[in-house]
Amino acid sequence: KVVKILLICDTAIIEHIFILVCKRIKVDLIVQKTTSVDKKYDLIIVDQPFIDSKFNKIKRLTTRLGAISSEELSFEKQRDFLIPRPFLPTKLEAILKEQSRSCACSANFS
Repeated sequence: KVVKILLICDTAIIEHIFILVCKRIKVDLIVQKTTSVDKKYDLIIVDQPFIDSKFNKIKRLTTRLGAISSEELSFEKQRDFLIPRPFLPTKLEAILKEQSRSCACSANFS
């Protein structure tokens, strides 16, 4: 099963790095510029400007919810993992591989 990732982001360089890394590790990437999510994804990753009141609702539509942020999030924000901003492609690749493995494991047991 191919892992499906939704990236909610409107920063061109972040989008570009995600596209390159996802292509290399063979996962499906969908990029959108809004927090309106209407179907399930294995991973949903939300960039800092989009971390708002809808963040916890998005959690229901994914196995793992990540945030791209330059600071630690408050406890009300129920994220599974954090991608520190700024990040290098190698760091992103390591995080996505680890989170994809977590998805695969939990998908098998749910």
